[in-house]
This record gives sequence, C-alpha cells and structure tokens, in this order.
Amino acid sequence: MKKTISDSPVVSKALSHILVNSVLILFLSIGLLGCGAPTQTEKQEEKPAHPGTFLTVEKQFPESQVDGYNLYIPRTCTVESEPFPLIVFLQGGFGIGGKVEAIFNWELPKELKEKHVLESELDTLKLNTFVYVMPHITSGEYYHGTAGIQQVIDEVLEQYNIDASRIYLTGLSRGGYGTWGIASKMPERFAAIAPIAGNTLGVTDFEALLDLPIWTAHNPEDERVDYSRTENAVRKLERLSEGKFHRTSTVAEADYVQHDHIFTSGANPSFEHDAWTEMYNEANFFKWLLKYKKEIKN
Repeated sequence: MKKTISDSPVVSKALSHILVNSVLILFLSIGLLGCGAPTQTEKQEEKPAHPGTFLTVEKQFPESQVDGYNLYIPRTCTVESEPFPLIVFLQGGFGIGGKVEAIFNWELPKELKEKHVLESELDTLKLNTFVYVMPHITSGEYYHGTAGIQQVIDEVLEQYNIDASRIYLTGLSRGGYGTWGIASKMPERFAAIAPIAGNTLGVTDFEALLDLPIWTAHNPEDERVDYSRTENAVRKLERLSEGKFHRTSTVAEADYVQHDHIFTSGANPSFEHDAWTEMYNEANFFKWLLKYKKEIKN
C-alpha cells in the first residue's frame, strides 16, 4: 500500500498539534471578545472638551520678580463676545519660585483645570464667566513686584477681550498678603478685592483701601497666619470709614447683595489655614464680584 505524508507517525503528530493550537487560539479570541475587549469599531468614552483654554507665559518683567503668568480663558471669550471680567489670582507660598506653570498644581487654578463640565451655577460662574490671570514670582512678596503686576494686567488687557472696568484681585495666604499690599498701592485698578488668610504688612496706606469693596476671610484657628492680622485690618478700616463690615461665619450665609464689605471668619475649627476652599466654591462669592465696576478715567 502506498503511504502518504500524513501517514507518517511524526507528521501526523505534528498536524494534530497544529490543529489543537488553532482551535485554542480561536476559542481564546472568542472568549476575549465576549469579555468586552474593544473591537476596531468600538471607541473608548472621551472626556468632554474643557470649557476653557490654559496658557503659560514665561517672561521676566522689568523692575520686579515677576517672571511670567498663567491664563485661563473661557472658550466663549472671543473678539465677537462681550468683554469678560478679569480675576487676578495670587497663589500662596507653594506657588513662589520654581516653574511658572506649577501654579496649576494647587487650589483655585487646579480646580479650574480639573473641572470639565458646566453642571451647576457655580461651574458656569467659575469656568465660563471670568478670564483669570495668575502672576508668578521668583521670590519675596507679590507687593514687592507691583510694577510687574501692572505690566501683566496691561498685557492681558491688550491681547484679550477684557472689560477694564471689572478687574478683581484675590489671593490666599501669601497671595492674601499680596492682595492687601497691591490693592493699597494701585487701588484705582481694581473694582473689588478678596484677600484670604493674609497679612497687611504690605499695606502702605489703609485710606487707599476705603473706596474698594472688600470681602476678606480668615479662620480663627489659623496657625500659619495669625487671625488677628485680618481682624486688626478690618477694625482699622472700620475706624477710618466709620462703617462696619458685615461679619459672617460662613461664605454661604453672607448677605452679598446688601454689603460691600464682608468679613467671614470660619466657624469650623478643622479648616485652620484653609479659608479659601469655601470662598472659591460658593456661587455667591463670584456674584458679589460681578456687582462692581470701576469707573475708567481717560
């Protein structure tokens, strides 16, 4: 009898192995697909586009330690849109020195970057109502670099569709120091200010602050910057103006409609130094800012 190749015991065994392996591969492929492995036609769910754009500018500004700034610009802010108000934000000590873009790693700038969806009134106010500029300094205090801060604001006004009558200044911790100090040196620039957990060491003239709407916040349990610093500043301004700050324990309970001067001293002792998370996460704070416009003198 004539034997074929397949009659060989060695070849038959090899063919059997090939057949078994092919069947296993087929079953494994079917099994993987059945467990939800993506096919070529399936697409993974994508995050919604962020409602704004983030930019970092590295540039040494003369006569100051300002070496750049970061920007957040809502996509709805265009040359055809209505001019947008501008928030000048001063970061705390973690944002001093190092890389300019590192400011996005903390607090309000980080919150702006992490939120993608406009789900609430707060989201719309925070992410789709203001342009933010966040100056960066190499060392020292923000109020030592007033010339640089002025130049940053001028540059942003020149390049983007900003309402020059609605520029607001706020900052936390060392940025709170900066907010008090810078506002006292250039009060004509800002429509309202919000220094948080800061000190007034940089204030050269308290009378320069009298015409500015101020919402300040500081927790009594603060162990980094003594609460008395803000308390004393508020008392001094009250004496000079013969008026009173509206005092509240929380941001939410403040009557922001009726008052231009508000002092929030946190009721929760666990907040300690952090008086800003509550402030920047209450819609009423941003509504309070929008109440104010500065008369622009030509």
